Amino acid sequence: MNVDKNYILGIDIGGTNMRFGLVDPENRMEGFTRISTRDAFPDGCDPAERLGRFIRGYCERNAGGKMPQAVSIGFPSTINRARTVVVQTPNIPCIPDNFHVVGELEKELGIPVFINRDVNNLLLFDLEDLGVEARECVAAIYFGTGIGNALMVDGKILLGHNGVAAELGHMPVYGNTRQCMCGNISCLETVVSGIALERIQSESFPRTPIPFLFQRHADTPELRTFVEGMGQTVAAEVNLFDPDCMILGGGLLQMDGFPEKALFQAVHRYTRKPYPERTLDLRYSRPNQENGTVGAAIYARRRLAESSYL
Repeated sequence: MNVDKNYILGIDIGGTNMRFGLVDPENRMEGFTRISTRDAFPDGCDPAERLGRFIRGYCERNAGGKMPQAVSIGFPSTINRARTVVVQTPNIPCIPDNFHVVGELEKELGIPVFINRDVNNLLLFDLEDLGVEARECVAAIYFGTGIGNALMVDGKILLGHNGVAAELGHMPVYGNTRQCMCGNISCLETVVSGIALERIQSESFPRTPIPFLFQRHADTPELRTFVEGMGQTVAAEVNLFDPDCMILGGGLLQMDGFPEKALFQAVHRYTRKPYPERTLDLRYSRPNQENGTVGAAIYARRRLAESSYL
């Protein structure tokens, strides 16, 4: 493979899988690779050493050992506003708090390294893929291992004062006493997420593998309540921001038998009337394992073109 065409190595680290791909300036990908996140980052590992080894090994196998123009990584984490430090990654214990990944990897690899929240990269991809015009506000929620949330306001990703805005999954739910992996009590993520679905499966459907839960049990009270909670989550975001467009995605929506119609109805049921419910533009992210890696490359090219872009 010729990496002289300004390829970006996009990496998407999710709670379940980690994905690699070389992306050209037209956002075409080559060398897509997926590995288990738990296998990539076993407990007690050195995450910087592991990442550096994975990147060099990937480039040996897919680019003849040549380094790309840059590496861009999406983390399922909170990240500092300067986009240099991974602050916290609750779902991957091996990644420490305040992980100075950019400095360590740039020293190791000798090329620019960019990091971003994985969901921000997904939103950047979806805006291009779905042809969504980012006017005043676009919101996106991705239901996966956790709840990913990203917001674009006036053409810019909303970062917040500390860079950790849009942590919808860690909004407290009144009456919920479950402890979240972030350390807090009552987080929304303990109720409607892949983590919550694992608990429902172990308590109510232990003989059904998780991939078949909706296919076999979508009409049960447990899963109807779960989908209702997803709808309430989306409606809360819509009621708060009145977005031009609301994008939904993530692994849960891609499960066999997922009741998309029931989710759609729940979103509209809990969205305030007459507005924003009457004009709600609900879109669905195209299911594809490559979205986050391409989104990471889109982000890197913006950073390379404009150093102040975050």
